[in-house]
Amino acid sequence: ALVAAFDEVVGRYNALLEAAFRIDGYLSCLVAEDVRDEAASAAASEWRQIKAGMARLAPRFTAWIGQIDIDALAARSKMANAHLPTLRRIRTAARHLMPAGEEALAAALAPSGASAWMRLRDDLAGRATVRIALDGEEQELPLSDAGNLRYHADRSVRQRAHEALAAAWREIGVPLAAALNGVKGEQLALSRRRGWGDPLDQALFDNAIDRQILDAMFTAIREAFPDYQRRLRIKARLLGLPALAEYDLDAPVGEAMPWPYATSRRFIVETFSAASPKLGALAERAFVEGWIDAEPREGKDAGGFSTGVGGDESRIFLNYLPVYDQMGVLAHELGHSYQNVAVHERGRTPLQAPPDDVPSPLGFPMTLAETASTICEALVQRAARERATPAQEIAILDGWLQSFSSLVFGIYARFILEREVFARRAERELSPSELEAIMRGAWQEVAGDAIDPATISGSDWTKPHFFLDTLWYYNFPYAFGVLFAVGLLAARDANPDGFNERFDGLLADSGMTDAADLAARFGLDLRAPAFWRTSLDAYRADVARYEALAEGEG
Repeated sequence: ALVAAFDEVVGRYNALLEAAFRIDGYLSCLVAEDVRDEAASAAASEWRQIKAGMARLAPRFTAWIGQIDIDALAARSKMANAHLPTLRRIRTAARHLMPAGEEALAAALAPSGASAWMRLRDDLAGRATVRIALDGEEQELPLSDAGNLRYHADRSVRQRAHEALAAAWREIGVPLAAALNGVKGEQLALSRRRGWGDPLDQALFDNAIDRQILDAMFTAIREAFPDYQRRLRIKARLLGLPALAEYDLDAPVGEAMPWPYATSRRFIVETFSAASPKLGALAERAFVEGWIDAEPREGKDAGGFSTGVGGDESRIFLNYLPVYDQMGVLAHELGHSYQNVAVHERGRTPLQAPPDDVPSPLGFPMTLAETASTICEALVQRAARERATPAQEIAILDGWLQSFSSLVFGIYARFILEREVFARRAERELSPSELEAIMRGAWQEVAGDAIDPATISGSDWTKPHFFLDTLWYYNFPYAFGVLFAVGLLAARDANPDGFNERFDGLLADSGMTDAADLAARFGLDLRAPAFWRTSLDAYRADVARYEALAEGEG
């Protein structure tokens, strides 16, 4: 009777999650393609309420699995045996459940609690504007457009935008601090009630790693602070400055290569095909079958993403401009689509590979969600540099190093902030000025004197990721993701035989297996700082090449 009940429940649960995944992907695309579409926004709002109802199923299912001898069940049920790694993780999660009534109440209150604080943050940021003099006249810009001025070639424009943005964030700092205190207060209460010793413990479990892995990674990152600071000083010399200001981090250097969309299409397909015929075929299919909404247009949302829409199909959303960075973004999002194909080809169910933004017993580990996308971005970066002049290569390398630095060293600074926020929020609420001071101090710990401390605004605490209602410690998974991907790429370079097949297996199993076990398939030990040092050695080599180009030795 238990086998029959289990097989029926899991079969129906997987079907429900698959349908929800398709609807969620469709509505995400519909809203993003025209933010003025009130009918789409209304449907998305209705869908959020339905998902809140679905969220009440997850703890009930988790509690049920926690009461079952899953190894005995797996010996009698093919369905249970196929899901055994997932069931073991769910059983661990079951030990951290509140009583059923409390879990149901938490799910019902979520849209009016931390989720509402998160939406308030986004609404405040979306409505805020800055006034800045551009091209001889004062203009009023939304914060997103003003933020894009950090790429401007004119340093005075970058500085004015930076100062205007810092002032704008301070102006809405009181309600933003209230929102952050609300989100972190709820997360602390739920973590404690569910028996986690620290919110970080829950975040580590959700991301399929442990403290030993996190400590090993952070040890290697701290050791590389001097390399990051060296890179900053090289860029300062390129710009003719004694030291970089915070608003100089994204300043353009070198000569930009033109990347029309048609050129990017050919280049990505060729580069991917050279690395993996299956990867190249996926890219070609995405272009041919019209998976990609690339054109900028009025009413279209900003940003970029890839979302599954059922089966092995995805849709890719971006606002393409003919520059290298956008070619890299396109390659990155195609990597996400490739992971979706790998999951489908291996027959993974939604419980084994949890879909994004759909409530299920386990979420997809953020640590492993960026593996394919980061490797795809690294592949096109390497190939683009091979065909570039020295002036063009330094521009490409500068962009890659800035992205890498932001995702590793910048993320470390934000981890310091979030750790401190949780510690202090356990005692009291934090003020806007206090949050700003913590963020400024964290940045100075990482960058030293390679960034002029007088120019560090400390406004990074307003980043949307800190306000995410269902994520504890959003930050370290990004550093893990980029370093894990670079480390895998080094393993591929050292031993390419059979790598692609094993890599597809890693992508397919990332939602159901701990990261350490996945890495062990490649002979890699994530609990040893040596693995992470290897990844950062690739960064050091790129910094050395950057310096050679800066000194005209390329």
